[in-house]
Amino acid sequence: MTAKILTVPETIREEMLYFPVGNEWIALPELNQWGQVESFNVISEHHKGMVEFRGQDEPLLAPFLSVQGQRVGFSQLKWDRLDDWIPHFQLLGEDFRLEGTIFCPDGFRGFVYLLRITNTGQTPLSFTLGWQASWENTAFTAFRTRRSLGHNVGWYNRWTRTLTFEHRTGLPAAAWSVGLSEPLAKCQWEIQGNQTEEETIKQTGQPLRFSLHQSVSLQPGADYPLALYGAVNREADGASTCVVDLQRHGWESLLNRHRAWLQKKRPVKEGRGRTGYLCNLNGFYSYFFARAKCIDTENTVLMTTRSPRYYVSAAFWARDAYLWAFPGVLHLDPQAAREYLTLGLTRYWRNLANHALYIDGTELYPGFELDELCSWFIALDGYLKETGDWGFVDEKVVQASEDCLGKLEAWRGELGLYKTFLSPTDDPVDYPYLTYDNALVCKAWEVIAQILEHQGQTHRAEQLLLKSEALKERIQAVCITEGPLGPMYAWAVNDDGQVQLLDQPPGSLQLLAHYGFCSQDDPVYRNTVAWIHSNHNPDYTTGRFSAPACEHAPYPWVLSLCYELLLGNAEQAMEKLLAAKLDNDIACETIDAQTGRVKTGAAFATCAGFLSHSLFVALKRAPN
Repeated sequence: MTAKILTVPETIREEMLYFPVGNEWIALPELNQWGQVESFNVISEHHKGMVEFRGQDEPLLAPFLSVQGQRVGFSQLKWDRLDDWIPHFQLLGEDFRLEGTIFCPDGFRGFVYLLRITNTGQTPLSFTLGWQASWENTAFTAFRTRRSLGHNVGWYNRWTRTLTFEHRTGLPAAAWSVGLSEPLAKCQWEIQGNQTEEETIKQTGQPLRFSLHQSVSLQPGADYPLALYGAVNREADGASTCVVDLQRHGWESLLNRHRAWLQKKRPVKEGRGRTGYLCNLNGFYSYFFARAKCIDTENTVLMTTRSPRYYVSAAFWARDAYLWAFPGVLHLDPQAAREYLTLGLTRYWRNLANHALYIDGTELYPGFELDELCSWFIALDGYLKETGDWGFVDEKVVQASEDCLGKLEAWRGELGLYKTFLSPTDDPVDYPYLTYDNALVCKAWEVIAQILEHQGQTHRAEQLLLKSEALKERIQAVCITEGPLGPMYAWAVNDDGQVQLLDQPPGSLQLLAHYGFCSQDDPVYRNTVAWIHSNHNPDYTTGRFSAPACEHAPYPWVLSLCYELLLGNAEQAMEKLLAAKLDNDIACETIDAQTGRVKTGAAFATCAGFLSHSLFVALKRAPN
């Protein structure tokens, strides 16, 4: 018998807090609690992954402040988020206040790091503020991060009046550039200790240091803003001209425009306290970190996350995209949800049911997963119910439906159920017929029947609905077993009729009611849910944040709390979610049972989408 090989996450022990921010072009996943940018990244279709610009022993970019010639530390920052997304901090001194605002204006290939100093004292004061930087590494990430062996190059670009940086592996691979809201000629700047137009070339792994700052004298009550504009592109001239474009718009206009966009798009627009904040924050995080535009082709791609802090980042899973991220995106931007569906029909369709794909849709990690094959149709169903956009259902959708029906038959087993090779945790199954996966087949057939009916194929639609009902009856005949709390759904069965009592949060039996397979009042379903949340379940975790877990990650799953919010004890689940630290308020795979802090799978963007969706639904049900 082949050994069961698992690919599981490592436990997270870091104590640093991060405030990720980004847009469709650029992500700053490691903006830390001291205001330092440890890295930022772009997505490259040519490289089939993420290109990261990083520091190492020193941060890539760190704010700097001195008052009356005395340098000020950044260890006591007070953080919040503007419009539930834009990181903002304050540093209060005896006679000054420094504010920092870091944002990535939607539609632009860059970011703005704004510092504003205010003299709160009684006498005139002199200040120097700006940034110090150390670009040491350029890395590639698809699952894991690894360092490029090319060269990092920096110089002053006289044409655009910016500091410009390019990573070359022979020819340029990616580039970035920075400028200020003041002309550099009026400021202090240096690259490797010099002001020169000559290129400074460093092997990756060697620090390329630079700084930009400005000195000002302020009267009591006066303030002074200084903005750093950063931009990215395929090569240096493109990056530096994108900085010029940001400068022409100006930080104030960019910030106001971006805040207006966020206010329009956020799922919860009225004040609903921490619940609304978590819903909006996780919605925006999923929106900008589970999808991106490629820096080289300008094509949109989907991924589980574009943060290197997640253990398998910058890659595509159909389940993650269509069952988890999609519902959250749909609340925020139906047009983006439509794009998700289009990408599933085109870029990702050929390999949709395979475990994991590169961002361009080619195969990365083989292994058939039945839930992933069905996931696109479940997303389509949600989209049609929310928007009524039946104009989307064209011949390509019909062809995809026919293709799905054909692929399913190849996995039909002797029991009349459908097999899978990997479970929703992406690990090998013990028994091939999963109850949850087969329930998704029923749901997918119901959706395809609607498509066929819409196309005038009434008879075929009726036949498919009968087939779905017959499969449901077969599941109930084969997959219901006697459990310690009464008749319940088994996790899986095999051809010999043996059953497995188990549950896995990424494809929990709790979702049978969510996807319409049965009602929440069904006694077999109720027994199943009670078993999942009891000590009879060997993977149930106890503690302040008790929740179901699984072998893949034996800690409370955030998804489990989402299901409880949607389908179970919503008040208890809400209490836990509001108290949990998560990954500094952003969804992660699992949390510590006692502290509620991230345990595995930090910066989990697709899970953030489902958390946002679950909170949105809970708020709609709850009284104001």
